[in-house]
Amino acid sequence: MRQGISEVNRLLGIFQREVLEHPNRKQCAIYARVSGHRQKTNGDLDRQLKVLTTHCKRHFKTWPLVFTDIGSGLNMKRRGLRRLLNIAQKGIIETLFITHKDRLARFGVDLIEHILTDYGVRLVILHEPLSQFPQEELVTDMMVLIASFSGRVYGLRAAVFKRGQVHSSSSLSSSSSNPSS
Repeated sequence: MRQGISEVNRLLGIFQREVLEHPNRKQCAIYARVSGHRQKTNGDLDRQLKVLTTHCKRHFKTWPLVFTDIGSGLNMKRRGLRRLLNIAQKGIIETLFITHKDRLARFGVDLIEHILTDYGVRLVILHEPLSQFPQEELVTDMMVLIASFSGRVYGLRAAVFKRGQVHSSSSLSSSSSNPSS
């Protein structure tokens, strides 16, 4: 089974080792996120990491600290994002590269940017969106919310369906083993 660079780095603890070996040197960091495991298996996470690593190596001539997540941009409890903010708070990160603004979060990106700035981190967004009129931005935000909540509803429905199958199959096995039925 082929593993992506983010998984290899995570398993080897490269970003932790780099920080421990050079605690006073400011580092370049990259953050990539995909919404689900299907996007990861389709290679979306690896493509983001490849682009971000190339930019970081071009500007800093070193391997970046790598932070990744698989999960919704609405979830602010993502492990990779929390690690990123903890390392940034220690003053270790000089520049953070992301592919798109929504990779950090669907909402609240301005707050995350402000926090990173307070920690002395320069945020570089490789693919800045074209400026939108306020109405267009509102429509985009509403579409994101609808898509996110639709995904949650379908996920809950699938879980209930799966649970129903488990209950019905377990009741079938218990009724077939019970001769009095």
